[in-house]
Amino acid sequence: MAWRVGIDTGGTFTDLVAVNGDELRIAKVPSTPPDFESGIVAAVAAAGVPFAHIDSIAHGTTVATNAVITGGGAPTALITTRGFRDVLQLGRHNRGEPFDILWDPPEPVVPRRHRYEVSERTNYAGAILAPLDIEELEAAVMRASAGGIESFAICFLNSHTNPENEEKAHDVISRLLPEAYVCHSAELLREPPEFERTSTTVINATLMPVVARYLNALREQLSERGFKGSLAVMHSGGGLMTVDSAIKFPARLVTSGPAAGAKAAEGVAGRIPAATGSPAGTVIVAEHLAQDDGLDRLISLDIGGTSADIALIRDRKARMVTEFAPQFGQPIRFPAIDLLTIGAGGGSIAWVDAGGLPHVGPQSAGARPGPASYGNGGTEPTVTDANVVLGRLSADVDIASGIRLDYDAAQRAVEKFGDQLNLSIEAAALGILDICNNNMAKSIRVVTVNRGLDPRDFSLVPFGGGGGLQAADLAEILGIRRIVIPVAPGVTSGLGCLYVDIVHDASEALISPLNDVDIRDVNNVLSRLEATMVGYLTNDGVATDDQRLEYSVDLRYLGQVRGLTIELRGSSVDASFASALTDAFYREYERQFHSYTKDIAVEISALRVQGSRPAHAPTIPFRHSRSETSPVEREVITRQGAIRALVFERSSLVPGTSLQGPLVVTQEDSTTWIPAGWTVDVNPIGNLVLIQGG
Repeated sequence: MAWRVGIDTGGTFTDLVAVNGDELRIAKVPSTPPDFESGIVAAVAAAGVPFAHIDSIAHGTTVATNAVITGGGAPTALITTRGFRDVLQLGRHNRGEPFDILWDPPEPVVPRRHRYEVSERTNYAGAILAPLDIEELEAAVMRASAGGIESFAICFLNSHTNPENEEKAHDVISRLLPEAYVCHSAELLREPPEFERTSTTVINATLMPVVARYLNALREQLSERGFKGSLAVMHSGGGLMTVDSAIKFPARLVTSGPAAGAKAAEGVAGRIPAATGSPAGTVIVAEHLAQDDGLDRLISLDIGGTSADIALIRDRKARMVTEFAPQFGQPIRFPAIDLLTIGAGGGSIAWVDAGGLPHVGPQSAGARPGPASYGNGGTEPTVTDANVVLGRLSADVDIASGIRLDYDAAQRAVEKFGDQLNLSIEAAALGILDICNNNMAKSIRVVTVNRGLDPRDFSLVPFGGGGGLQAADLAEILGIRRIVIPVAPGVTSGLGCLYVDIVHDASEALISPLNDVDIRDVNNVLSRLEATMVGYLTNDGVATDDQRLEYSVDLRYLGQVRGLTIELRGSSVDASFASALTDAFYREYERQFHSYTKDIAVEISALRVQGSRPAHAPTIPFRHSRSETSPVEREVITRQGAIRALVFERSSLVPGTSLQGPLVVTQEDSTTWIPAGWTVDVNPIGNLVLIQGG
């Protein structure tokens, strides 16, 4: 059998999960920015997996994320309709800081000097009122090229109704500058919001050279080492794209890595674990989970080295959105898992401001030099250093390939922070964790309490290198009584890449009152979208019998800007379409917002089709031993002072084991801290289920 490999590259670590039949291998190595491909090669080598024996690699990446957040995209020009040069500048006039009168909005991705207007016009119905002025366009393109432009974004008014002028412009630019990267809005987004469509197209264009260079370099390095399998990339919607598709639509990769983690957590909700009858046990995939288990309502929390990513899972599915903004004022209008990311991770730096107030993050020590305890030259105190000082993390074991923690260095860093606040080392370390945990709790309340949801009704699924270390403290702040820690929490995002397969999305605007919509128009749009999906999947090598299509419609109350996405039962609709959808809209509106009204007309705004190849999730073997080795004791510092906690190796905890805190569970990819007052049970597949007061 051949290996299937999932790899997630974060800002601090690169995580790998490899499965071959009943064999499981994991690896956690430092990331290698800016040449992240080197870290991937190192992870495969650390896992001991022969490159030539790998059948497929599914990869979650932060390359696009970092480029957007840091402004590291390629120099890009916007070609737009005369009179619409400033759409990016105007935006939506919402404020990032509502109460800060001095707040300035961020600058547009493309500066004004690189936005070029050309003569052309298409009306709202798709009729071309003025053809594209080719000479004018050619002159603009050559001026842009002389200014060092590497990529072009084309976005014309009303092109979502008729892309003819955009397609002509694309052909002209490609003819004049064959090496340039070019994309036009109609091939990305056939929906009308002018600003969002322009923003999405521009971001996509800026990322095309960045992502192309990275993925081509990765393919080359893998090929040089004998890899001949398929390479796919995780996208923000929770599916995989081929490398060629990712280079064409890189804006879809902006939350690639965090999406993988959310899909792994979704698997906890949607799949029943079962024992195989052998002590080894395996993960058996099933379709339903008992409601009284409470696992249909999860908070996914991925605590990495640089950031923490939060997602809600209800009814066993991660919440989806049709638009997201990785940075304020820069919306990307693609279906994506709804994620909230904050600068809180193991590498988050503790610091004191000019007024004497302590903070943790968002600055991070990153992969290099990393926390002081990594021994790579870092001197700033971090969350990881605080955990080392408190005894939750041990300096006796490697936390990743080649990294053994330095207790003395961690102590010096935390002591420096404590001196600024007149605190002991222990109090300073506890304070660092308190600040970090409260920052995360505040963010979790944003996605729960602010939406009318009670976090106490959810189970917490923490993972990433820091997930198990902080989960119990965080749960106590939020009143959550159940925590589920996956088998390999430190590499769960890598595992999530193995639970998904190729997914494409396409949409087209159709704006009409729902009770007056022309059924023929709806079916025509669905037919066009279906043909687009079949084309995408076929180009990706998906056999016709393996192609799965799902249909949906966006509905909203008349006058609203945003709406809800409602699933359709088939590829065509009949006369009952309006009535059935109206009822479904009311139900979903009430579910999300706890009320609805029949006094306002419902409007259809867009139709959507998702094309995918059903995921063939591998069986993940759970590894444990029958070792009778007794646990050791370790001193751990808590609010109640120094205590003695038992330390267990996770592989020794067989299914059915039940233990009482305080205790520490160690494994090769992460560590879990279980304080007093918590019970931990090992379920049939080896997940740790923590219950407060259980």
